[in-house]
Amino acid sequence: MASQLRLPVMSLAIALVVAGFATIGAGKDRAPDQESDWLGVIAGEEAGSEAELAAEMAELFANDSPFRVVPVPGDSGLKNISRLLHDPHIDAGFISTDVLAGAKTQSAGNDLAERLQVVARFCPQEVHVLARADIKKLADLAGKKVNIGPAGASSTVTATMLFRAFDIKIEPLALDGQAAIKTLKQGAIAAAVIVGAKPTPLIAKISASDGLHLLPIEFGAGLEDSYLPTGFDRDDYPNLIELETEIPSIATGLVLLAAAAKDDDGHAERLAGFVGTLFSRFAELKKDGRHPKWREINLAASLPGWTRTPAAEAWLTEQQKGSARRDPQAKIEAGAGPSHLVVGQDQREALFKQYIEWQRAKGH
Repeated sequence: MASQLRLPVMSLAIALVVAGFATIGAGKDRAPDQESDWLGVIAGEEAGSEAELAAEMAELFANDSPFRVVPVPGDSGLKNISRLLHDPHIDAGFISTDVLAGAKTQSAGNDLAERLQVVARFCPQEVHVLARADIKKLADLAGKKVNIGPAGASSTVTATMLFRAFDIKIEPLALDGQAAIKTLKQGAIAAAVIVGAKPTPLIAKISASDGLHLLPIEFGAGLEDSYLPTGFDRDDYPNLIELETEIPSIATGLVLLAAAAKDDDGHAERLAGFVGTLFSRFAELKKDGRHPKWREINLAASLPGWTRTPAAEAWLTEQQKGSARRDPQAKIEAGAGPSHLVVGQDQREALFKQYIEWQRAKGH
């Protein structure tokens, strides 16, 4: 038996319900009644950008599809990895690439690249350091209370590496994003680190009158191996950034992974159905009105050192062959397809309630 990666799993009052999103099969009016009807996918924090991306992805499965998807948040970090490997109800999940790189180098996780496979490489995740007005730069946070997120979460791993790179010693707190912003507005902490695709909803909702701002993060030594330089401007956060102003920052990556094998006969079949629908209708997610990060994703992008799931590899190979037959000079950009998305908030909430009821009936 392969060695188990010893990663912390947070104790949750409603177990699966706060950690993934799931699909139910065979018709939009059908209630889930079997465990095989659900495909669980671990997402990010409930009010974060990953939750928004997951909700929009879920819409691909809302009408006339063999699957339906209900988004439920996770942590994009160590808990997600553990659930991917060991939870029979979770088939795929989002993981930040810096978390993934750190877990892969652990002695207990040195076979992680054999146990997990890539469904798709997603968009960059920007690092936001939101601070009180009296804090002007990262160095001002030395010795002060800074929220970096719950243990094992992607924001926690990223924040720890960030402050280590700049040799800044802080007093770390472990609140979730919403609680951190509330505490920050009250002046009880100096700053909060939030990792998410810009514009992340948690920060976009902050009012200009709240007295908060984003700190600059200068890209440099200690950050080159795991991060990319990026920045924020008024188009990203008009509530916080003035015209013709750019705030430098850094970004980590995001990848959607799946277990290479599970003690579950339906895992491969569920995953293949999920990949088929997601990939063939991916262009719908790039429409106006969706999160702008969808336009930065190319499903054909690889993650060095990792293999793709058989379903993703097969789909991309077939698309490449078809593209070559039509135009020998053409290059594949995965995700082209017809657009016919129609779904409302009421449908999302109804699906979410069905999922909760199913989980309670199963005792999870």
